[in-house]
Amino acid sequence: MHALRHVHELLVPGGTLVDVHPVTEEQVEAAGRTIGVLEEPDWIAVVLPNAEARLRDAVRDGLYALEVESEFDFLQHFDDAEELIDAKSDLLDSQPELVRRIRAARPPLRTREHYVGRRLRVT
Repeated sequence: MHALRHVHELLVPGGTLVDVHPVTEEQVEAAGRTIGVLEEPDWIAVVLPNAEARLRDAVRDGLYALEVESEFDFLQHFDDAEELIDAKSDLLDSQPELVRRIRAARPPLRTREHYVGRRLRVT
């Protein structure tokens, strides 16, 4: 059973479901410019489109009604390169060139992901 259908069974009629998730890969920024992307090819090509499609299906099937949708950038700030590299090591292990650019960049550094937030009413 798809998670949104399972959650629908757990919520009271008229209840609220809040869905918040990124819709882009994280960009690494320094000195006001993008120096690279924390690549997640499976997530961007498979997981995200599937999640968005299942949400559209659940709304189309009348399980939820979209009440509000908002988009925003989620920023994380890092005082130095090693702090960022440690925090994102799971993604950076396969991106040595980006690690080199991060270490060469002048701190502070930050990452930016674009998010969507939705409030859905249980119907």
